[in-house]
Amino acid sequence: MSARRKIGEERLYYSPPAMRRYNQQQQQSKLKSSSTSLPETKGSGSGSNLDKFLHHTTPFVPAQHFSRTSMRACRNRNSGFHPYFILGDLWDSFREWSVYGAGVPLVMNGSDSVVQYYVPSLSGIQLYIDPSRPLTGQSERRPGDESDANSSRDTSSNGDSECGTDRGANNSRRSSRIAGRSNPSVDGDDISNPPGLLIFEYFERELPFHREPLADKISMLASHFPELKTYRSCDLTPSSWISVAWYPIYRIPVGPTLQNVDACFLTFHSLSKPVKSERVIDAGKKLLLPTFGLVPYKFKVSEWNTNGVYEGQKVNSLLRGADNWLRLLQVNHPDYTFFMSHNTYSR
Repeated sequence: MSARRKIGEERLYYSPPAMRRYNQQQQQSKLKSSSTSLPETKGSGSGSNLDKFLHHTTPFVPAQHFSRTSMRACRNRNSGFHPYFILGDLWDSFREWSVYGAGVPLVMNGSDSVVQYYVPSLSGIQLYIDPSRPLTGQSERRPGDESDANSSRDTSSNGDSECGTDRGANNSRRSSRIAGRSNPSVDGDDISNPPGLLIFEYFERELPFHREPLADKISMLASHFPELKTYRSCDLTPSSWISVAWYPIYRIPVGPTLQNVDACFLTFHSLSKPVKSERVIDAGKKLLLPTFGLVPYKFKVSEWNTNGVYEGQKVNSLLRGADNWLRLLQVNHPDYTFFMSHNTYSR
């Protein structure tokens, strides 16, 4: 059997030897710090294994607030002056996970306590803006001004990427693409109608074993599209989103139940509607990007929690969330297609 054929059959195993060795050298220090890496929220210390996975892989970022000057200048905007975050801070929140993996405490077989580490990789991202609304970004100018006119570009690196900041007439190809995505909203809140102007998108197509961790991939993409680190959540329309693929790389301790922790996940997060942290000491300081959609692979409900009915309902609800979202935006998502075609999770 050729190496290429073997990789194809084991598509959803992500354990590069170099990363694995480095991670294992850092095990003890990571165990001590993993419990404090994420702000505690309701239910984070208990609940099912799936609840713990969702909690410990939820991105959290520093909250930013409008200055009084900005609030006066933008008093007619519809943002409501809610806290926002900068995309660069979001990518920084993935940096440690990209090196060590995100530690998720699990209880297997009813009594075996383990910490399973998952490495995140960028699966898909789309950024939409409202071209009619002025932006007050770090550069204090709207993308599309003359200084930005030459920054539009289309790039790809073992995936599909479109990026640009030109809002002018030369953007007719991208604008016409968006016009076809003006779908009715669900409940009026989840997605814009129309979704806005698509200024950047990327979908990964590489095999997981060959993928870069999320932080490294973002750095590469940002070298072609710097605004990927400078846009703010309040600059984006509610149609902006990211999907993250989580692959198991190692666990502590190792043992005979390893086969029970093979599950991989594809999570979906909004980039324009963060949620405030519920922990008192983080009030006003941290924003969370909760998971609104999830697709599992090699996920066995009975092995992740004894309450199979509850877990099955939650997984099905999150599956519908991901499916509805992609249908509304008419997105062809490679990882989603693969995960769903192999999604035969059992009880």
